[in-house]
Amino acid sequence: MTTPTNAWFPALEEPQVRRYLLGQGTSILGTWMLDITLNLLVWQLTRAPAMLGVLNFLIYGPALFVTPLVSPRLHAGNARRVTLWVLVAALVVAVALTAAAALDWLTLPVLFLAAAARGVLGGMEVPSRQMLLVNISPDDSRLGSAIAMNTVVFLLARTAGPGLAALMFEPLGPGCAFALAAGGLLFMLHCVVRLRVRSHDHPSARGQPAPTGLRGAWEFVRQDRFGSLFLPVAAAVGLCVGAYQTLVPVLADRTFGDANRWTGWFFAAAGGGALVAALLLSSRYLDTLLRRFLLLVPWSGVVALSVLAVSSHVAATLAAFAVLGFCTSFVGTGTNATLHRRAPPEARGGLIALFLLAFVGVMPFAQLLSGLLAQWLPLGATFAVLAVLLCTALTALYGARWRRQGSLELDLATSEGKHS
Repeated sequence: MTTPTNAWFPALEEPQVRRYLLGQGTSILGTWMLDITLNLLVWQLTRAPAMLGVLNFLIYGPALFVTPLVSPRLHAGNARRVTLWVLVAALVVAVALTAAAALDWLTLPVLFLAAAARGVLGGMEVPSRQMLLVNISPDDSRLGSAIAMNTVVFLLARTAGPGLAALMFEPLGPGCAFALAAGGLLFMLHCVVRLRVRSHDHPSARGQPAPTGLRGAWEFVRQDRFGSLFLPVAAAVGLCVGAYQTLVPVLADRTFGDANRWTGWFFAAAGGGALVAALLLSSRYLDTLLRRFLLLVPWSGVVALSVLAVSSHVAATLAAFAVLGFCTSFVGTGTNATLHRRAPPEARGGLIALFLLAFVGVMPFAQLLSGLLAQWLPLGATFAVLAVLLCTALTALYGARWRRQGSLELDLATSEGKHS
């Protein structure tokens, strides 16, 4: 008998996928707690938005170089091994931070060094875990559900992790968050050890050329009518909307007077909005939602940034962060899912790296930019600049497309042609 859970998330019938998702959720929860604790420590030490920008650049920036090197080399035969090595290295970093907290060695250079190590490992972690997930389900018909559930698990952890880190920071100290992050990574390590990966006859094993990688993915996106518009749109959203992470502790402290309390609440609001978007896109209404709303949702980021530029009301601020989270998740997940369904098999390996570079890869620069802006401008003006940048980018991208075709598109049903 078909249950509601199976109808919406059929991947949960697979024991392998359940085991992976359980470990994934636990480890990501701990990693978010670690990252937010680093942010709170740097803010406590410096009270400088620019330093928060540098910290978050170190956390996310190395992926710009690591991900393109790692992704094209991943396949079913090595995904589990690479994931295990990355988990072990991340566990070492978390344990080292726990020890440094106990010994009172958490200086600014130590925090920046830990952030850089997190950045390098994060650039390897995301593609290796995605490749592992793709190759543990014995039923390819459930692969889409598995990917959607992976997004939901990530966002649940993202929603809870920052709030827990902020709540524990003052009464329990940073060492507690670092220790819990280490425990989450250890549990994920246990789960991955028990996973069985499907065997594939990889092309390199037969002496045949490797898949076309980034070059093939770029050629596909450049010629594809959907990808040529929405990959740049996703990059614009990542750059302008993704900048809020650096600004949250500053806003919580300067406007609301309590960085520890409101940092958790604002991150939780953004995570909740992102979770709603992921749940909607994991439903059977995925195609309808993308067709009707993917063109419009990026503009909600402009509205939310504008609200943050002028409002000091708690309810309006929480709502604006929820909209930012929804916008980021809807645009990122929707674009990624559609591109992978439209791409030829030989381009999909490189597509992982290309999308991560375009959407996630711009976020380090977003953190650096927002930190520098907040250092020299009033916080409201910083949000206003980001709103103007996003509005300008969307106007240019949409305007150029509509001008070429001579009509105004509001429904992606008119954009389903394979190539431009």
